[in-house]
Amino acid sequence: MTRTYDLTEKELKLAECGNIKFEYFFEETGYDNVDGDPALTCFTLEDALETTDFTKHQIAGLISSLEAKGVLYIEYRHPEEGPDLYYLTTGFINFIARKNIANGTGRYVFAREAN
Repeated sequence: MTRTYDLTEKELKLAECGNIKFEYFFEETGYDNVDGDPALTCFTLEDALETTDFTKHQIAGLISSLEAKGVLYIEYRHPEEGPDLYYLTTGFINFIARKNIANGTGRYVFAREAN
């Protein structure tokens, strides 16, 4: 059975913050949809603050909810390594891809080149 996700509008908005664009998920291949570019499948707290109108406390609550629903997993990092990263799970990426396929939407995007 294929997993489905029931998200609120706010959860969907946060899951697509930063450089994440659901339209980039066009095949059920997880991270390969964006050539494995993590910038297109994860965000930081700063990304969320810059690209949504949510407060820090709202974001924390939404992240907790999305993690509990299996939409996100968190890479906790030492402050010297940079901020924590919030990744979309492969299952959620594939769920969005199935919706895009059914709707005839979604498009390929080349991963950004490293500078």
